[in-house]
Amino acid sequence: MTRRAFGPGRLAQGGFTLIEMMVALAIGLAVIGALIGAWVASFQSGRHSDAMVQITEDATLALNVMRQQVAQAGFSQPHGVGDGGNLVLHAFPAVSGCEGGNFVDLQAGIVGPTNCRPTDPDQATPDAIEVAYEGSVLAASASNGILGGAGARQPLDCVGNSFPRTHDDATGDDYWLNDSKFYVADGSLWCHGPGNAAGAAVVQNVETLQVTYGMAAAPAGSPGSGQVVYYDIAPHPGSPLWANVLSVNLCVQVRSATKVLDKQQSPTLGGWVDCRNVRRTSTDGYLRRTFSTTVVLQNKLL
Repeated sequence: MTRRAFGPGRLAQGGFTLIEMMVALAIGLAVIGALIGAWVASFQSGRHSDAMVQITEDATLALNVMRQQVAQAGFSQPHGVGDGGNLVLHAFPAVSGCEGGNFVDLQAGIVGPTNCRPTDPDQATPDAIEVAYEGSVLAASASNGILGGAGARQPLDCVGNSFPRTHDDATGDDYWLNDSKFYVADGSLWCHGPGNAAGAAVVQNVETLQVTYGMAAAPAGSPGSGQVVYYDIAPHPGSPLWANVLSVNLCVQVRSATKVLDKQQSPTLGGWVDCRNVRRTSTDGYLRRTFSTTVVLQNKLL
């Protein structure tokens, strides 16, 4: 093997050529780009996951709050025995509501013929629902909010306020009539109870509430009154058909608290089916989903 000798003053050359440096830079940039892309994808996926968790939690809370009230609709404690051995109960409408509009006067009692705003023909606006039942001290907290604590026990309304008794002219006694009105305003689900002068927001990020009612063929106590035969939108306020309601289907549309979609993602990830079974696509960056539940009015079946 022949060694190559360098003359005096000549040093061996070391390092990389320009081509090698360019190749190394290109590989480095590709690796960095891949890492950035993976981070962006992970960040976007995390935002979507967080948004779905928030949407699901808000929807669950909204439906649970309404279910807790609607399930008690029509309840009244027996306060006597009438002719034929029938129990005497306080008489009041168990459920009522407004289709495509809110209540005109939240302070009014059970919804009457003039307490709903005009119906929206395209049903695009949120519905409102009102339920009533007799409050019971058996399910009441103490005035200090602690069950069994000091203070006079009395029922609380849908936002946790105490409320006065209602006088029943027919029986001459006073009782707690809990009247809860649910509606949507300013991107939140609100409830107005008999213990507060104005409604209170109970769940944020709720865009709409759509309500349909399971109707029997006849009013409670009549033949054919114990079975739902069809679901329909709210009857007109004051309609006798309200006596035929046996169940309530509640559907809420909930959106993400912040914008999580870009223009490229909106056509794919931004799609949802609304409460009227219409396919929609988000155009403002918010993620939306709908959730529904059906509540049977057990007190109407007794």
